[in-house]
Amino acid sequence: MLLAVVLGQYAKRRSHRRGLLLLTAQTILTYLPVLVFKEVWLSALGLLLGAALAFLPRPAGLVAAAAVAASGPLVIFALPVDNRTAVYVAARTVVIGLVVYGIVRLASVAAQAHAMRHQSARLAVHRERTRVAQDLHDILGSALSTIAVKSEVAGRLSDPVAMRAELVEIAGLARQAVGEVRGMARDHIALSFAEELAAAHAALEAAGIDVRLRDCRPALPAGLENCLGAALREGVTNILRHSAARLCTLEVTEAEGAVKLSIENDGVSVTNNLDERHGSGLSNLAIRAATLGGVLTYGPTAPGFRIAISVPVHAPVKQHRLSAA
Repeated sequence: MLLAVVLGQYAKRRSHRRGLLLLTAQTILTYLPVLVFKEVWLSALGLLLGAALAFLPRPAGLVAAAAVAASGPLVIFALPVDNRTAVYVAARTVVIGLVVYGIVRLASVAAQAHAMRHQSARLAVHRERTRVAQDLHDILGSALSTIAVKSEVAGRLSDPVAMRAELVEIAGLARQAVGEVRGMARDHIALSFAEELAAAHAALEAAGIDVRLRDCRPALPAGLENCLGAALREGVTNILRHSAARLCTLEVTEAEGAVKLSIENDGVSVTNNLDERHGSGLSNLAIRAATLGGVLTYGPTAPGFRIAISVPVHAPVKQHRLSAA
């Protein structure tokens, strides 16, 4: 029994040729000793039948198993023993062979299940790492860009009162970013699109960019606010980092059961807005939109760049996870 299990597992892991050599060796060790031990050695036929079923592909395995089962009675007829034992030998061979085959298959299925569990665990870890990376990019990337812009503005001010006001705002942005990172660690982040819109407006104006705002949004569920808030952060961050824009147009509209956010500026070249050059922000937004049944489009315009995201108002959302939005 142990020999058959070992042979079956070995044949699965090694090359087909080596497995055939092992099966051939088992065949010789099964039939050759019959010349010495007579009908007593025929008990080994069941091990050979199980190994043939476990290793050989269909239908060759079935043909080989039938031949092994039939060989027992033939050997009995050739030996000077009671021929009535032929039926017993055949039945014993089939039963032992099926038991051996079942054990080998069970071990194989258990190994496959273990491998699938290991793969599932690795995929789960990868998805969680991707989620954390997306959240860090969307939260810290936007916050640090805004802080950098406001710090540069504060450094250019000569009025101590105005400089102090800018520094107070920078401190508030830093505290907000810290709170959002802590919320991300607890997997409980909920963005307010109205607050994100106001923050984007202030950041763009601080950078000396005129803002045209058209806000016609309906009441939004929390998950949808997360998605649009992340899109707004990414779009404004790209403008602050990579543009020479003087005008930015922000539009939030509803049409045909979908909310559409459009972010367009007049000072970004095509080469400066390739997502492959500047990170995975637009790719992350595309994943967020697709999760909610929406779509993200972006591309150059004359003379700038435009990002637009459209998401169904009644899309199924997860309320607390930013990256699921």
